[in-house]
Amino acid sequence: MAAPQAANNAKSPDTRSFGVRLREDLGRLRRSPRELWLIFGIKFLESVAYFAIYNLLNVYLSEDLGYSDQSAGLITSVWLTGVSVIMFFSGFVADSMGIRRAMIYAVFSVLIGRAIMAGTHDEILPLVGLGVSTWGVASMMPTMTAAVRRYTTPETVAFGFSFFYVVMNIGALVAPLTVGALRKWLKGGLDLGGLHLTTSQVIFTIATVVTALAAWIVMRLRDDTPAASTDGKPKKGPGAIFAEVSKERAFWGFMLFVSLLVLVRLIFQHAHQTWPKYTMRVIDKDFDWAFFWSINPAMVIVLTPVMTALTRGLSAFWCIVTGAFITAGSVFFLVASDTVAAQVAFVATLSVGECLWSPRLYEYTATIAPPGREASYMGLSQVPMFFAKMAVGGISGYLLTQYCPETGERQPHLMWAIIGATTLVGPIAILALRRVIEGHRDEPPTRQETPA
Repeated sequence: MAAPQAANNAKSPDTRSFGVRLREDLGRLRRSPRELWLIFGIKFLESVAYFAIYNLLNVYLSEDLGYSDQSAGLITSVWLTGVSVIMFFSGFVADSMGIRRAMIYAVFSVLIGRAIMAGTHDEILPLVGLGVSTWGVASMMPTMTAAVRRYTTPETVAFGFSFFYVVMNIGALVAPLTVGALRKWLKGGLDLGGLHLTTSQVIFTIATVVTALAAWIVMRLRDDTPAASTDGKPKKGPGAIFAEVSKERAFWGFMLFVSLLVLVRLIFQHAHQTWPKYTMRVIDKDFDWAFFWSINPAMVIVLTPVMTALTRGLSAFWCIVTGAFITAGSVFFLVASDTVAAQVAFVATLSVGECLWSPRLYEYTATIAPPGREASYMGLSQVPMFFAKMAVGGISGYLLTQYCPETGERQPHLMWAIIGATTLVGPIAILALRRVIEGHRDEPPTRQETPA
C-alpha cells in the first residue's frame, strides 16, 4: 500500500503558463479573511514609518544631535539590539494573548515613541523616544507573521507571505523617496508658527501621523482567540510556551540555519549604517543615497511575486541558499569600484537575491512552527540577530573610521572586501552543515506544497 500512496501524494509537474498560475494564486488570496487584508494595510503603513526613521537614524544622530560616527553607530546598534531582545519575548506574548491585543500594545508603543522624537530638540529625549518605540517595533513582526499564517491556507500560504513581503517593500520604497525628497527640499528645516522643525523632525512627524493611521486600522481588527487555547485546554502563558518550544528538536536545526543566515542579513544593516556615509564621502557629499537605495524595494515589489510563482514548486531551502549567495556576492561590486554604476549594481544584485530568499524565509519559519507557535518561532529566530546587531553598529563605525573617514586617507575597497568576505561565510556554512540543519526532519516546504 505504501507505493500507491506515495504515488498519489507525488506532485505532478504544473504545465500551466506562468500567467495562469499567477492569476490563480491572486484569486485564492483575494478570498482570504478580512483580517489578512487589514494586516497587509497595517504592514504597509508601519513599513513607511519604520524605514523612514531607520534610513535616516544614523545620519540624524550625527547631523542633528552631533554624535560621532562611532557613537551614532553604537546608539543605532544598541537600539536594534534592544529590538531583537524584545522580539525574543514578544513572540511568546503574542501567542499567549492573541493577535489583536498584541497589535494594540505594539502600535501604541511606536506611536508614543515617534511622537517624542518628532517634538523635541533635546539631545537625550529622542533616545527616550527610540526606547519607548522598541516594544512596538519588535513585536509587530512576529505578530503580523503569525497573523498571515493564521489567515492563509496551505494553498495560499506561499503567496500570502510573498504579498506580505511586497507590501512591506512598497512601504520601504515610499520611505527613502520621501526622505531623499525632503532632505533636498527642506535643507533648512521647516517653520510652523513659532516652532522650528529640522528636516529630520519633519520626517519623524510624518512617520507619527502614518503610525496613528495604522493604530486606527489595528482597532478595526476583530478579537481572536489565542492559538494556545483553541484546543480546549487552559491558555498557556509566555513562559510555558517558551519551555514547550525549546524542547522541540526541529527548532534547534532551524536555529542553526537562521544563525548562519544572519551573516547574509547583516549586509542590510551595513546598507543602512555604512553605505550612506561611504557614498557621501567617496562619491559626493550630496549623493542621494536614499534615492539609489529605493532601487531595492522597487525591484522587490516587481520581482517577488514573479519569483514566488516561478519557484513555488521548489524547495524553500534551496531558494534561500541560492538567494543568499547572490545577495552576498553583491558586495563585491563595491570592492571593485567606487563609481555610481557600481552602487547601482550592488543594490540591484542584492535585490535579486533578496527576492529569492527573504520571503521564502518567512514562509519557512511559519510552516516549520507547530500551529499556534508561529509568533514564538519568529521571535526566537531573531536571537542570532541580537548578537549580530550589537556588533554591526560598532563594526560599522570602526570600519568607517579606519577605512573611510570623513577626512584623511581612505581605503573603501578594503572595507567592503572585509564586509563581503564575512557575508559569504553564511551560505557556505549552510551548505556545509545542511545535513545537520535538515537531516532530523522532513523538509517543511514538501509538506506544505502537498495539496490539501
